[in-house]
Amino acid sequence: MGVPSTAQLKAAKVEARAAANKTGRHRRILTRKKLKRERNQSRNARKKESLQQAEQRGRSGASTEAPTSERDESMRKRSASKPVKKGQGSGTPGARAASAKVPKAVQMSKRGGRRRKATWRAMGKG
Repeated sequence: MGVPSTAQLKAAKVEARAAANKTGRHRRILTRKKLKRERNQSRNARKKESLQQAEQRGRSGASTEAPTSERDESMRKRSASKPVKKGQGSGTPGARAASAKVPKAVQMSKRGGRRRKATWRAMGKG
């Protein structure tokens, strides 16, 4: 095959160094992934531990029954929301107020309008 070129020798040297020290790009990626996995495992273990401690303190014994009828009646009822008109925005109070302040569109010319519309060119007519 012949004598290896300088670039080949240099590449082999870098590869040997990376294999010995394990400092290649992929090794860095794997190390980062491993560290992240270990961090998450310890974090999840801490979370699980704190949940078990919380259960021992008596938080899990809270009542989960439905509210009584007298509490239901005392709660305020919401009024039905108004339907949104076409082109009036999302129906939030701010959107309605803003759309009410915008002046109505006025026809200025035969072909144009105030709002942007598709052009004749886009329709393939000229």
